[in-house]
Amino acid sequence: MSNIAFQGDPAIKQLALSRLRHHITADTFVIYPAWAEGKANIIGAVVEADDHQLYAEMLGYPLPLVMAVESIVNAFRMKEGAEFAEAWLEQTPVGADLSQVVAQILASILEEPALVALTRGHEGLEQSRLSVIALHRRMLAGEEPDRREWKLARLAAVAATDTVTDDSFLRAAGAIIEAAAWPGTMRTVLRDTLGARGGLETKQVMQEIDWTEADESRVFKIVSGAEGQLTELSGLERVYALLEADDPKLPPRFRERVRQYEKLGAAYKAIGWKIVKFLEQAPVRS
Repeated sequence: MSNIAFQGDPAIKQLALSRLRHHITADTFVIYPAWAEGKANIIGAVVEADDHQLYAEMLGYPLPLVMAVESIVNAFRMKEGAEFAEAWLEQTPVGADLSQVVAQILASILEEPALVALTRGHEGLEQSRLSVIALHRRMLAGEEPDRREWKLARLAAVAATDTVTDDSFLRAAGAIIEAAAWPGTMRTVLRDTLGARGGLETKQVMQEIDWTEADESRVFKIVSGAEGQLTELSGLERVYALLEADDPKLPPRFRERVRQYEKLGAAYKAIGWKIVKFLEQAPVRS
């Protein structure tokens, strides 16, 4: 599949932008689902279907990028999400070679200081992190490491993670390395890596505020078991009221949980805008 943006045709870019802007203007742009009842997200608005493969083929974006973009847009509020979706298309130059963007962002994630701070104290994981980065850097240099090299890197990452038995953060760091130990052409590599990265951040946030899986389960049971109660309220306002009625100590803790979880969204947004910058800087092939 060609990874030349918009197949080198300005008319394809204009069509994609026109379709997206139509949904934004008509207030039918949504975060999810992709395509239903006249409403559409970043994928459906362009191809008028829930079809990642068609989007990639029509616009020239690498399929792993297309497979991951919905999870990124999900971190935005509606207006911001629409602005991001428009920038995603608008800032991608017609004819740009996008084939290296996935490897760029994967290497960037593996080089994040927060991840390095965890792995540098564990020889096996640090070596695996560096080995996977090296494979992506070779791809960026125009080489194509063979399948055996990628497999060996994954096995080494799994083996290193398996040696960690008493540190959930370090195990989560290992999961990021494992997820990224695939070539940038593998369809779910970026989505899986972002998911693993989100898993680490979630664990860190939960520990910081002393919020446990048991707490999460308790809130779910209270809210799901309150059908028909406080129906005059909606959204988080109703959730807080239901928790207050059950246990007055719970709402302040849940408010902090919501506030901290919004930080996770900020991290996804930052990666999303970094990808847009990589798209914007991709070399145009004549």
